[in-house]
Amino acid sequence: MARKGENIYKRKDGRWEGRYHKINMADGRQKYASVYGKTYKEVKEKLFLKKREQLLEKGGYGCLPTGLTIGEAAGIWLEERRGAWKESTLSTYRSITEKHILPLIGSVQAEAWDFAAYREYFKILREGKQGKKLSEQYLHQIHIILGQILQFLKDKYHCTGLEQPHAPYAARHRPVHPPLETDIRKLEAYLQKEALKGDVTCMGILLTGCSGIRIGELCALKWGDISFEKGTMHIGRTLQRIRTFCSNSRETGCYSTGMKITITSPKSGNSDREIPLPGYLLTLLQKWRGRQEDYLMPGRKKEYTEPRTLQYRFLRILKSLGIPSFNFHMLRHIFATNCISHGFDMKTVSELLGHSNVTTTMRIYVHSDMQRKKMLMADYRMTA
Repeated sequence: MARKGENIYKRKDGRWEGRYHKINMADGRQKYASVYGKTYKEVKEKLFLKKREQLLEKGGYGCLPTGLTIGEAAGIWLEERRGAWKESTLSTYRSITEKHILPLIGSVQAEAWDFAAYREYFKILREGKQGKKLSEQYLHQIHIILGQILQFLKDKYHCTGLEQPHAPYAARHRPVHPPLETDIRKLEAYLQKEALKGDVTCMGILLTGCSGIRIGELCALKWGDISFEKGTMHIGRTLQRIRTFCSNSRETGCYSTGMKITITSPKSGNSDREIPLPGYLLTLLQKWRGRQEDYLMPGRKKEYTEPRTLQYRFLRILKSLGIPSFNFHMLRHIFATNCISHGFDMKTVSELLGHSNVTTTMRIYVHSDMQRKKMLMADYRMTA
């Protein structure tokens, strides 16, 4: 009996057979060919390779190859575009494809994809599994990746259709509730006290709070990146833990095998930047200055500290101070908002954060607190 949605059978002799569409006959009939293997998985992989060969050979003007599935299209998209992405980006795309695209719509015929299928797919995603729901931002990321796969097919085969709605699940950033100012002051006082004693974790957290750098950028920072002569810090690397994959996935060749640490260029070209540092912080760093090649935040067993380890340490510090927990990334929000309240122009803030444009900074990181709103509204009049 064939597997659902596939033309794969187990023969009486114990072997598996998979059939694929080869050519159309002159009289309109379709001609098929077969591949064989000892296991279902082997035949599935052979079919994928055969269909991929057909896709690469076919010029494809105006229509998609017969039988092409969303899963197979995703596999070809990942394979052909991988050279254009950073390793961390490729890992993210593969992970989302494996977790959220293949299981639900991997066997759907690409030609059958339409608005109704799209709505039903995202309805299932939004309902979640076992009480766990995906965030709006994550749903938006899935929407973007699926859109890239469909656009890839349209460009490759010059076909129409394959449309999807324009970001109906656009990322709606949840309201950010920064910590109380009293808690921030308590944290800052503690970090300064412990950093003076040489605590590298507190020194790194304090540096983040005064520069807005990302946690991965902090973990990749070396003493050689700090210029005490110029009073600046160069951000040119980021450290991340990403998924690794082998090439035996049945549909996309992206089977997850584990995790690994990568140290690469920052998130974007604008993220490679020079940041001036406050004088008191330079004095503190000078006191504990290490070798140029050493990481500013060495690990206990490795030469560097991993982002998740730093996040755990950060949460322990908050707990010890009696401060409600918040994510390490909140320090970046706090920095951006404080810069604006101190009169920094938006272009400067955007460049300090390493954003490509001011709009990104405004949309994501700048939040006006109630105290500032009250101050601005205190003497407001209808007339100038």
